[in-house]
Amino acid sequence: MIRAFIGIKIPEEITEKIDSFSKEKLKNIKNIKRVEKENLHITLKFLGEIREEEVERIKEELKKISFRKFEIKIKGLGVFPSISNPKVIWIGGESEKIQMLKREIDLHIKNSQINIKKEDDRPFIIHITMGRIKKEGEKESEKIKRLVKENPDFGHFYAEEFILFQSILTPNGPIYKVLEKFLLL
Repeated sequence: MIRAFIGIKIPEEITEKIDSFSKEKLKNIKNIKRVEKENLHITLKFLGEIREEEVERIKEELKKISFRKFEIKIKGLGVFPSISNPKVIWIGGESEKIQMLKREIDLHIKNSQINIKKEDDRPFIIHITMGRIKKEGEKESEKIKRLVKENPDFGHFYAEEFILFQSILTPNGPIYKVLEKFLLL
């Protein structure tokens, strides 16, 4: 079994800005684990634990997607699940096209007849996880509220591909291994 997800990698010029910002702004928040810059991404679909033989079926189905490159603006901050009980601090994204690409991916994953154990019924929010709060996030909520109000703008980029990733969990944090890249037109 492998843990997998489909996502969009963030280009280096934007990850550099995010990394500098998060190092500066998150240092005063207790119990937070920053996401390393090489792991910054937008998740389009979390697949969870899948069997190795299912990976090929997923790849074949995703190869059928024909979608044009599109712009994504990276700006603003938010939290999950709420500002009073923050567990995740994230950077927002703006793109109409990404919603359409996500629907295409969802449809093709469904067509692959892979049993995804946990279908997520929450609305899709374009975001890049910047940090995870391990415990007692509510004690830091005032600092986080001030941070979210800053509404930083990290620029924009054109998504030229989406990627099937394997997520390997280690004591030092996850390692994301590219299983397949799918180019956009």
